[in-house]
Amino acid sequence: MKKTCLLAVFCLLGSNAWAQRQLAAPEVSPSIRVSTAVEAPKSNIDLLKQSLSSSTVSGVAAASAPAVPANSAPADKQSSSSSKPMPAGAAKSAASSSTTLDMPLEMGGTVQSVQTTVAPAAKKPGKTPAVSKSGKQPSAGGKTSTKPTELEKDIEKSNALLPASSQPKEGDAPAQTAEEAAADAELEYAVKMLEKSKEALQTAARKIPPSAAQNRPATVPAPNKKFNPNAYRPGVTWTLSKSTHFDIYTQKRSSGISSSNMSMTFESAYQTLRRFIPWMMSGRVRVFVYQDYQSYLRHEPNAKAWTRALAYPTRGEIVVYDEPGKTQELKEVFTHELTHIFTQQFFDSHKTGRIMTPTWLDEGLAVLMEDQAYNGSKGGPWNNDFKTLNFQRDPSTEVATFGSSSMFGSAKKLTAKRAGKPLYFTPFAEFMEEGSLSAAEGRDKTQDWYFQAYTMVRFLLNPAGGASPSNRMQFEQFTRLLSQGEAVRNPSTGFLVKDSRGKTVYQPYSVEKALGRAYRYSTIANFEDNFWRWAGK
Repeated sequence: MKKTCLLAVFCLLGSNAWAQRQLAAPEVSPSIRVSTAVEAPKSNIDLLKQSLSSSTVSGVAAASAPAVPANSAPADKQSSSSSKPMPAGAAKSAASSSTTLDMPLEMGGTVQSVQTTVAPAAKKPGKTPAVSKSGKQPSAGGKTSTKPTELEKDIEKSNALLPASSQPKEGDAPAQTAEEAAADAELEYAVKMLEKSKEALQTAARKIPPSAAQNRPATVPAPNKKFNPNAYRPGVTWTLSKSTHFDIYTQKRSSGISSSNMSMTFESAYQTLRRFIPWMMSGRVRVFVYQDYQSYLRHEPNAKAWTRALAYPTRGEIVVYDEPGKTQELKEVFTHELTHIFTQQFFDSHKTGRIMTPTWLDEGLAVLMEDQAYNGSKGGPWNNDFKTLNFQRDPSTEVATFGSSSMFGSAKKLTAKRAGKPLYFTPFAEFMEEGSLSAAEGRDKTQDWYFQAYTMVRFLLNPAGGASPSNRMQFEQFTRLLSQGEAVRNPSTGFLVKDSRGKTVYQPYSVEKALGRAYRYSTIANFEDNFWRWAGK
């Protein structure tokens, strides 16, 4: 009897404990699975570590997996999931799933792992979140805000003013930031300014090349050896062609077409010089023609960005670049550089390799010949400046010197007064000194210096200003006295004086002495006075 009562008490206590556990256990949804495979932590820190190590969410797999709602499972599965615990192997597989989240849960004094099904929103790669036509994004509750902000109102007004083709479309890239827009505007402005400066440089009245005296190569080809162009200009494939007076080396063209009959342009420049300075004409000249402007700047060491051609007087070479459609410009600059070649060979008859021609005479003659090649007898920009510019004698330099008209008070009349701002010439004695061009460049008066050299040589060669040089014989004598001097004769016998080697002795001439012998100008001041009389006519 006692045993029966004790057994009934134990059964009653067991049934009460079981009922209490059933009442304390929460209702588990079909998306929650309980696993007893997790060991009980010893502290709250262990509980947190276990929670972090067991929680995994994969966005990639979640995007591909369908969303599982909490109430989508059938009723029989709900009862089975709530009444049967999950095995340990099933718990591990569920934990590794990309749509579950493991979290520890303390129930009845023990800690169990609870896995919650996660159903993230599906996303397409490379797409932005959906945006309504009004530009509003959904709020946290899934509803779209219907009240636009002030910024959204301004954007809608701006978009309404655009044409239909420029209206912003759904999914367009976001607009540039203020910093990006400022950087783009600055870059665009720099490109425009660069194009504008390049255009202004190309449309300038005239492009003055650097003085030929500055182009002094270290080596000069030997006259008795076969010339090898690659030894002096490597990296370029040259093709040789010959005309009547020139050996033309043309760069092999990689693309595009070249100008036709360039040799005729060179020969035309030669004929221009032959009309004015035939006594200076010498042998054949080498011409190097680059295929374009970029090759000219890349391979020619002395090339300047504003130049069209270069001359190497001591080497007897001219360098140009091909520019189809600009034959007339090529003829002008080629005539200028060819003049430097001929004057150097004429003045350096002993082949010393030094620049022997006075700078003012060399550059003035080259500019004068260039202008004659521009349009025949009508002349070019330099002739137009000669007719229009108000060039004058500087009053501060009109000091009375012996042989000058200023001694008699007539210096103020020796000027070419015209309308416009006066352009005062440098005194001739100072202008003829070597280094005056460098001084003018330092004062940013290079073009004024070239214009003065042009007018002085024009006066010596052709004071009348006609088509043919009326003073050509005097100019020839003047240049010969400067370049060669005069043969010395024995005053008693009249015979030429010979040196110890049997060669004729020549007396060197200065510019002043050559002017006196050829033009009968006693001094440079007297030459300057006659120049201003001629300019004032």
